[in-house]
Amino acid sequence: MRSSHKLVFIGEPGAGKTTCIAALSDIEPVSTDVGCTDDLALRKESTTVALDYGELDLGESGRLLLYGLPGQARFRYMFDVVREGLLGAVVLVDAASPDAVAGLDSTLATYADELRGLPWVVALNKHSDPPLELRERCVALLRRHELVAPLLAVDARRREDVVRIFELLFLLLEHGEYAASSTEMATWE
Repeated sequence: MRSSHKLVFIGEPGAGKTTCIAALSDIEPVSTDVGCTDDLALRKESTTVALDYGELDLGESGRLLLYGLPGQARFRYMFDVVREGLLGAVVLVDAASPDAVAGLDSTLATYADELRGLPWVVALNKHSDPPLELRERCVALLRRHELVAPLLAVDARRREDVVRIFELLFLLLEHGEYAASSTEMATWE
C-alpha cells in the first residue's frame, strides 16, 4: 500500500492557496468557497470557509494530499484537522497587494506555533519580481515572530513555479534545515 503525505497552504484571503492547489492537483480540487459577506467582499467575490483539497501522485513515493486553509484567524482550528501526517507548509503572500506585509503578519500571528515544528517556505505570489523592499520587510517580520523560512517568488497559476516550492520543501526535509535556530533567511529565485 502506498503512503500518503500532507502539505498545507496558508495565507491571507486572496493570497493564492486555492490557485496553488488547482495548479498541482491530479484530481479536480475540492473547494469550499462561498460568497464574501464582510469587508473581504471589497477585494474578492468568494473565500474558502473550510478547506480546499487536492491530490498529487508521487509515483512509488505515494500521494501528496494538498490542503488550503482559510485565511481568516477565526478558522485556525482547521489546522488541527490536517495536522497529523503533515510534511510541511507553504505560506502564501499576495505580493501585489499594498498590504502584503500586513497579510503575512496576520498569518504568522495565527500560525507561528504550528510553523515552528515544520519545514515551510514563504511564497511571494502574484509578482514576478517582488521589490527588494518587500522581501526585506518580510524577512524583518519573520525575525520579529522569531521564525526562519526561505522566501521565493512564484506565480501560483504556473505549475512549474509551485513545483519549485515542493523542491525547496523536500530539500528542507532532507537536510533538516527547518529545525535550524539561525535567524538568517535565504531568498530563492
